[in-house]
Amino acid sequence: MSKTKYRKDIQALRGLAVLAVVLFHAKESYFPLGYLGVDVFFIISGFVVTPLILRIFTEQTIGGRFSSLKLFYKRRFYRLAPALAVVLAISAVAILLIGPPGDHSRFAIQGVATLLLVANLGAYKGSPDYFAPNPNPLIHTWSLSVEEQIYIFLPLVLFLVLFNIRNVKKIISIVFVLVAAFSFITFLVPRILLSVYNWVGIEFASQFSFYSPLSRVWQFILGGLCYFSLSRYQNLENRFSRVSSLVLIGVMLIVLFGPLRVEQKASSILISLIAIVIIRFRSLETLPNFISTKLEWLGDRSYSIYLVHLPLLYLAKYSLLTKFGNMESRVIQTIIAVIASILLGALSYSRIENRFRNYGKNSTLNFKKISVTLVLTLVAPMAIFVSINSAAKNDYWGIYRGIIKPPYAGEFDPKCLRDSKAGPPCIYKNKSATKTVLLIGDSHAGHISQAVVDSAKIANWNSVIWTHGGCRIKFRQTTDVDFLANCVENNQRMKEWVLANKPDAIIASEYIVATYPQDDLKSALLDLKSTIPNILLIENNPIFPDEKNYMVKQPLIMSPYEPPKYFKLSEMQTEDQKDSNEFAKWARGKGISTMNFASLFCDAKICTRYADNEWLYYDDDHFSVAGAARTIPQLSTFLKRS
Repeated sequence: MSKTKYRKDIQALRGLAVLAVVLFHAKESYFPLGYLGVDVFFIISGFVVTPLILRIFTEQTIGGRFSSLKLFYKRRFYRLAPALAVVLAISAVAILLIGPPGDHSRFAIQGVATLLLVANLGAYKGSPDYFAPNPNPLIHTWSLSVEEQIYIFLPLVLFLVLFNIRNVKKIISIVFVLVAAFSFITFLVPRILLSVYNWVGIEFASQFSFYSPLSRVWQFILGGLCYFSLSRYQNLENRFSRVSSLVLIGVMLIVLFGPLRVEQKASSILISLIAIVIIRFRSLETLPNFISTKLEWLGDRSYSIYLVHLPLLYLAKYSLLTKFGNMESRVIQTIIAVIASILLGALSYSRIENRFRNYGKNSTLNFKKISVTLVLTLVAPMAIFVSINSAAKNDYWGIYRGIIKPPYAGEFDPKCLRDSKAGPPCIYKNKSATKTVLLIGDSHAGHISQAVVDSAKIANWNSVIWTHGGCRIKFRQTTDVDFLANCVENNQRMKEWVLANKPDAIIASEYIVATYPQDDLKSALLDLKSTIPNILLIENNPIFPDEKNYMVKQPLIMSPYEPPKYFKLSEMQTEDQKDSNEFAKWARGKGISTMNFASLFCDAKICTRYADNEWLYYDDDHFSVAGAARTIPQLSTFLKRS
């Protein structure tokens, strides 16, 4: 009862799971539920590791249960650590040399968290929402840490509960059921653990539950209970028809690889139940041999494939070194990365996994060998990641020869700008001023915020700043996707403030994107105009043709990019600019004033972003402090005339 035979169908299931995860990270919009392959891994781990845990308490070994527990940890270590360490070390060197330098620090911090077995906490700190755009090449290691935390703490809990108890199987089953019930409740209602999460500095219990072992261990235990059912309900699989198995496999394929979009908790429960039934009834054994053998081959190598796939996809999608011409879709690079993930995963499996796996099978504990392995798998990669993080924070100690990035114009008062989510707004009063101007909008309002405050001083006005980086100006929730979840709520608070305080003028600035509908902005401006007649709309500022490269640090292996200071006016036309011009025409037709800053940077022939020995732009579309200062004369003139 304490051992399980190698099952080809389970390896085939691993193959399906890893393929789903790789394709999800390759093209999320095509495989929206592919991430559920990780849930399948949790189920499989529970089924496979439970007999190993059971062996700790049932087999008679020299040294007793404590010796068996140490041997269990040793086997897990040699099974997982060597391949992980090699992949982390090689990824670190590759990403340091050819990855975007702007991501180096976040990558290094996640690498350290992975080595310390808290990658799930690191992933949450780096991106609380797993599904938000997040080019983090190690975010996938969160699931490895969850499994490792379960491997560490579940046997310890059982070790304490079963102290001096010999009839362990029934007790383990009871403990499994109780832990699974608690875990499932926290999975469904994460706010139950709100005080615990807050105590350790976790703000959003609902978001951390995705990464939390407490909310995931039920899947592991579900797999374990499935293992226990093998002896209690023998030959049960004979009652499950081939047709039923094929139907169930079809449902799993639709869920993992289809275009379905299902709520995360519901989809996790669904795929977990499907995986349990497929494992219990050996459904994948009904597949044709030529399919099952290929899936089994993938499954055997699934751990290494999982390790290497995201660093490769990250470099394929985000490194400037892998960019071909002007193509931004990077389809070819992504396909190459997927194929390379399988090939390099196979290489890691044969040269690293299989070699070190045998070390863990030896029941003796060779401390010299373990010490050397710890240095190679923990200390060396840790030193690499700490060095990368230190280098990134110190601008690579002068090795990097890029231009010095100018200060961003929207950071003179960080409490108010870019991410002012809760309000109230920031108010800047001037003595004897009787009028007030309110600045609203996204980061393109934020980058002229200091200019508005300075212009108000010149015109003897009070100024109020209420900007929210990434949020468009709208008062209603639509099916449109916002960059941030609380945009409408923030705008509603702003509207309430306007109704209560009635400023004398409103300056609104939102970057017009050709692919976004502008109905919400039109509705919001007309709504505000019904209360405050004097509204000024800021049109799009010029965007330079090399926006993807300007002020972006090149990979260290490449020569620093030296951005041109001037471009021909003919090169500056974009679809966004055309839409902005059309929107300004609409606004003027509704009695809304407009202001265009193009003349501050462009003449009849050329546009410049460098003057008086200063860069006028901070990044691709936001002003530097020097660039924003150029807008003060126009803004102050508007206020004086109002």
